[in-house]
Amino acid sequence: MKGLLLLGLLPFAAGALAQPIDQPQPYRPARASSARTDFANADAVKVAPHSNHVVAELSGAGRIVHWWFTFATAEENYLRTTWLKVYWDGAAEPAVEAPIGHFHALSHGTVRPVNSAFITVEARPQLTHNLKNPNVAGFNCSFPMPFARGAKIVIENRSPTPITALYYQIDWQQWSAAPSPLRFHARHHETAPEPYPGDAPGRADARNTRLADNHLILATEGEGHFVGVVLGVDAAGRGWWEGDEMIWIDGEKAPSILGTGTEDYFGGAWGFRQEYNTPYHGVSYLEKVPERSDWQAGRFTAYRFHEKDPVPFRRSFRMSIERGHNNHRRDSTYSSVAFWYQR
Repeated sequence: MKGLLLLGLLPFAAGALAQPIDQPQPYRPARASSARTDFANADAVKVAPHSNHVVAELSGAGRIVHWWFTFATAEENYLRTTWLKVYWDGAAEPAVEAPIGHFHALSHGTVRPVNSAFITVEARPQLTHNLKNPNVAGFNCSFPMPFARGAKIVIENRSPTPITALYYQIDWQQWSAAPSPLRFHARHHETAPEPYPGDAPGRADARNTRLADNHLILATEGEGHFVGVVLGVDAAGRGWWEGDEMIWIDGEKAPSILGTGTEDYFGGAWGFRQEYNTPYHGVSYLEKVPERSDWQAGRFTAYRFHEKDPVPFRRSFRMSIERGHNNHRRDSTYSSVAFWYQR
């Protein structure tokens, strides 16, 4: 029985799922896209303000293996106002719900190149040809997303400005039965800033006794495994990256996984000083804000993916991160998108 349970929790990572190319492939390839069926070149669709557009409704069993989106809109903040929603197996509530930018490791509304194992963004800020807003990019995701009885992908425009051109490709595999019992999830969460509590004497040695003040990344019940997070911080001042990540598994009272600092979890050290991309961790966005004198202040997006070290749970999972040591930087805005698989 234990062997079966562990088998059900194995990570369904992109590399591990690929069949050797000299072996038979046990699926039929398929694609849903914005392509014109009459073979004309205008392959985009429009999305009206404050409306939803269903980009794909897939039937039967299968697995999404890649998607690509790009947008043309005069809305300068479209990375935040355009939301992605994904539904599995006829569910009424989305398993994936997040801003398109934050999902793709860009939380502050401006495109940058992202080169990771699961998320890539081909940024083209220099383009101005026929574009009212040159803040454009190609957004790619290769998280494997299995389903048993269909899938629906929706783009929601939450802005008062139309998306004049939405291009997309959803690459998926048709299977005779679901290739996994787990479903992919992604959830956005934001913690609003509070008044600055100040640098009290002895702050560095203070104990965090109010863990409820942490920024919540994910709280879920069930069986599955956590596979990553994109964290966005609009930092008002110094010391925010002294916040530790904390993970509680299966209802434990104290976190069994405890970090040493925000930049440490995302593969850095001694603060974030430049953007960098690696397959599993990086800082995809770093912007210094001129009116904030402290060199540690500014806007940051960092990502971490656990392809080789997913965090399994049998009954429940909770992850949060301090907003600075002992949450002393509660004056900063924190937002995140958590990624996980669950039955």
